[in-house]
Amino acid sequence: MSRIFDALKRSEAERWGGDLLTPPESVTELLEAAEGRRGQPIETMVSSSAEAFSLASAPVLRPAPSPDARLVCLTDPGSLGAEKFRVLGLRLRNLRDQRKLKRIVVTGTAPEEGKSLIASNLALNQSRSKVLKTLLVDGDFRRPTVAKRFGVGTLLPGLSECLRGERQLSEVVYKLEGSGLYLLPAGMAPENPLELMQSGRLPEYLDQLGTAFDWIIIDTPPLFPLADTTFWMKMSDGVLFVVREGVTERKILQRAVDTLDRATLLGVVVNSCTDGGGDHKYYYSRYGKDAVKSE
Repeated sequence: MSRIFDALKRSEAERWGGDLLTPPESVTELLEAAEGRRGQPIETMVSSSAEAFSLASAPVLRPAPSPDARLVCLTDPGSLGAEKFRVLGLRLRNLRDQRKLKRIVVTGTAPEEGKSLIASNLALNQSRSKVLKTLLVDGDFRRPTVAKRFGVGTLLPGLSECLRGERQLSEVVYKLEGSGLYLLPAGMAPENPLELMQSGRLPEYLDQLGTAFDWIIIDTPPLFPLADTTFWMKMSDGVLFVVREGVTERKILQRAVDTLDRATLLGVVVNSCTDGGGDHKYYYSRYGKDAVKSE
């Protein structure tokens, strides 16, 4: 069974005055209740200067993920792993009843923790809605992996080309065939990612995207030692933190928690957790309900 660190549990319990995200008795029950009371997108504040963004002309890509991409919400939607992402997604939707929540940063403390895996499957799950539109943004300009994970190529123009003024935003937001998901890849890696992000155009682009999308899931670099993710977090509504057993160091996680604004911390996903054994064969079976519980 996966576990959440006690420090995070206490901080969020104190903030919310209790556990707002009580695990449902059954996933089916929760889904029925959620769909029954959420028929319309939640109104979101958008800058008055933001131009409306249209999805009508979005280029279409056909995803061809390899088996090791582990995109279970696309390739095996009836699996246990996909079901756990449904629980995670619905708990985030519950939070939208309590606060503004549209732009979600998914990050961790180090490479190989599985943040891109979590971000991609979460975005796929959210895109199942017939009402709410979902965009997955690859915000890792240094080591972009999202386009490769979906099998749509590694040379797609994306956000970096927009920030350099080489492409229009409407040219680099792609519709993934066979799903309701839209993708904004990172594009060609810039020489100085942070300088490009600070050029002043990124907030404007996010505002434009906010006119068309109800969920914007942003896969970012690890929190340390770069400043890129800190910049992304300033423009987000919440942060979902990914840790992995055997990879994430507790002292580094504590340092990360101390760095974060607790008001923006949505919760922690403990990835590939075991009960003491070293066998990781049943990777998704260990997404226990505590692993996707925001505390």
